Amino acid sequence: MTKFLLPFLFLIASYSFGQKMNGISVNGEKYAPDFSNFSYLKKTNANWVSVQSFGFIKSTTSGLEFNREGFWYSQTIEGVTDYIKAAKQNNFKVLLKPHTIVEYQGSWSGNFNYTTEKDWKKLEETYTEYILTFAEMAEENEVDAMSIGVEIGNFAKKRKTYFSDLIKSVRKVYSGKLTYCANWDYYQGIPFWKELDFIGIDSYFSLSNKETPSVEQCIKNMKPIKLALKRTSQYFGKKIVFTEFGFQSRNQAGFEPWNWKGNKKAVVNTEAQAICYQAIFDSFWYEDWFLGGFSWKWYLDYSKSGGAYDNSYTPQNKPAEKVISSFYNKNS
Repeated sequence: MTKFLLPFLFLIASYSFGQKMNGISVNGEKYAPDFSNFSYLKKTNANWVSVQSFGFIKSTTSGLEFNREGFWYSQTIEGVTDYIKAAKQNNFKVLLKPHTIVEYQGSWSGNFNYTTEKDWKKLEETYTEYILTFAEMAEENEVDAMSIGVEIGNFAKKRKTYFSDLIKSVRKVYSGKLTYCANWDYYQGIPFWKELDFIGIDSYFSLSNKETPSVEQCIKNMKPIKLALKRTSQYFGKKIVFTEFGFQSRNQAGFEPWNWKGNKKAVVNTEAQAICYQAIFDSFWYEDWFLGGFSWKWYLDYSKSGGAYDNSYTPQNKPAEKVISSFYNKNS
C-alpha cells in the first residue's frame, strides 16, 4: 500500500509548491542596504530567496534574546521585514529562517545544552516568543515558507514535545509552509519531520578531497548521500530542500564545505567552486523527491562582492554565478 501512496504524496507536494525552489540566501547587513541591488540578484534567475532573522543565547542558563538594542539592521524585526518586502517587490518567493546564535565561548547552536528543567523552560518560553513574533510578521507580509529553527539539533532531540506544540502554535498564526533546517550531519535525528511540510537540510556534505575535482567524480562520491536522502524522503513522505548549500571558492572546495573557519587562508580556486555547484544541480534537481535549494550566500552590494581573488562562499562575480544563473534559467 505504502509504495503506491508515496508517489501520490509527492504529486500533492509538487502541486502545492509548483516549480523547483531555485533559491539564493541573502546576506544580512549591519546597516540598511540599497535594496535596488536586488536587480542584480534577479540575474541569477532564482525564484526564491531566504532571509534570516537572529536570536541570541548568552549562557547555559539564559533564555533567548532577539530584536535587542545594538543589533545589526538585518537582525531587527524592522530590518527583516524590509528585506522580505524588497524580495517580494522583486517577485521572489521567500523562505524565512530564524537562526539561533550561541554567544558563550566554544559553543555551537547544534550542541548547546541546559542542565535543569527550569532553564529549559526559560529557553522554551523565550524561543516561543521569538518564533511566534516572526511567524506573525511572516503572515502579515505573505512569506511563502518559514523554518521553526536552524541547526539546533540537541534542542530538537531533547524537547520533541515542545517542538510539536510549537508547530501547532505557529500554524495558528501563520498559513505558509513550515520546515526545520537540520544540519547536514543530523537530519535523520529530527523527531518531528512528519509534522512539517518539507524536510530542510543545510547541505554541506563532502563531495571530493581533490583540489579541483571533476563533476563526474563529485556525482559518483555523492551516490551514498543521495540514496540516504531519498530513503529519508520516502520514509517521511516529505520532499527535501537544501535550505543552505554552497562551497568556498578554494582548493578542495568539495572537502568539508562546512569548515568556514579552517579554510580562510586557503588558495583561491573559483573553478572548483563552480564544479561543485554543477555536481549538486546534476545530482539532485531532476529528482521528484527533491524540491530545490538555496545557494549560500549573496551580498546585496554586488559590485564589491566576490570576484576572482575571493575564496569565500559567495558565487558572485565568479564562474559559479554563471553556473547558477544558467541552470536556474533552464530549470525554472
